[in-house]
Amino acid sequence: MRNLALFTILSLGCRAAVAEPPPEQRFEHDMLVRFHMHQSFDLLRAIERLLIRGKLDEAKHLAEALATAPDEPAHGPWAAQAVEVRDRAAALARSSTIAEACAREASVAAACATCHQDLGASPEFRTHPPAPPDKPTLAARMLRHRWAADRLWEGVVGATDEPWRAGLDIIAASPLDASQLGAERMPFARQLQRQADQARRSKSTRPSERAAAYGEMLATCAACHTAKR
Repeated sequence: MRNLALFTILSLGCRAAVAEPPPEQRFEHDMLVRFHMHQSFDLLRAIERLLIRGKLDEAKHLAEALATAPDEPAHGPWAAQAVEVRDRAAALARSSTIAEACAREASVAAACATCHQDLGASPEFRTHPPAPPDKPTLAARMLRHRWAADRLWEGVVGATDEPWRAGLDIIAASPLDASQLGAERMPFARQLQRQADQARRSKSTRPSERAAAYGEMLATCAACHTAKR
């Protein structure tokens, strides 16, 4: 009887040790995780847009903030993945060129995607609107490219196929002619089309490979946007 009583006490103690926290604690934990994820996503997208505009120093400043962010209590289950994200952000902050920074920014996104896969978590993105209509103007084409870049981002970070393919389909479309783009930008437009078409032919779904392709396309966009008129 004494052994049975001892076993019962130990069993109850074990169940108590692994019992789930009360709802209010779970809610607080989930909100903390969501806040951190949104903050990291916003920083990465801000870095990306600065790089496309050629603002390397400002982008590196934000990358440094991401790399040196304090540990959050909610990171316990995925502390190793969080370290990997911060290490890649630190490498991004040390970039010496726009092209290098674009590749490293995409590498940070790949680290986020790998973390999501390791934990069996899928980020939820808002339902995106339909692609803007394709008109033979530079403004219309840039709106479509921005829509496509958002889909490519979702495809990398969320490790999902549909948005990735949707973005590539638009980027791989034939560029506008020189009368719209200017002769100095035509080589970049053709290069971007080739890069998107090559990524579209690839069957790989690995975050690292998609991120590498995305980084190359970002670098081409940045070169085009910062080219002399």
